[in-house]
Amino acid sequence: MVPRRAARLKLLLALVTGALLSSGPGEAQPAQATVVRGGPETEVGRVTSAMLERVRRADATLGFTLGGSTVEDFFRRNLLDNPRVTDAQLLAISQVALEQLATPPELRARVLEKVPEARQLPSHRFTVALMAAVTGLDAQALSEATPDLGLTGSPQVPWLLWAPRTEREQRCTSLHDFTDYLRAAGVQGINAAVWGVESRELSALIVWIESGPWADPSAQRPGC
Repeated sequence: MVPRRAARLKLLLALVTGALLSSGPGEAQPAQATVVRGGPETEVGRVTSAMLERVRRADATLGFTLGGSTVEDFFRRNLLDNPRVTDAQLLAISQVALEQLATPPELRARVLEKVPEARQLPSHRFTVALMAAVTGLDAQALSEATPDLGLTGSPQVPWLLWAPRTEREQRCTSLHDFTDYLRAAGVQGINAAVWGVESRELSALIVWIESGPWADPSAQRPGC
């Protein structure tokens, strides 16, 4: 891509992110209060300690990193150590049920028709490991219910659905699926806490700009 077009894309990203962070009409924004994870005797302390234990077990079971990042890296950078993620959001994540995340059966069939090896992809396995660890759900059941986790695009639009091609695209897709599925499950403000915007479409636009071949590989968003 020519430098002029790359510059226009970076400008578009800055304008979209800046405008929504300053106004964000119709979108939930994360609370700005100081986030305290609490001590071991607090509810959020017990919940996040259990999350961290499961995250570490997930890394041991998974046996690979995604572009050099472990599941624990993603968890710490984007949730536990992210000051924009509130204690209330962490507690809400711990209570998400499988039914809230599950892809409808007809869409699962559509996903597997388009990408038959979806459940074997590193981006899918990594995203499932992360989601299962923070929610406490069974990883195998989650994979069965959401074969589209870790795929770029949308199962509602099959021609816009594919296996992420590069490590950066894998990382960004994994993180965006993680936050956006939680948003859809009712964890308000989680996209905004990580991507700066709550909208599915606008956060996906940021992912597309940040993970495309024109992206600066040295400039990382919070998790990708």
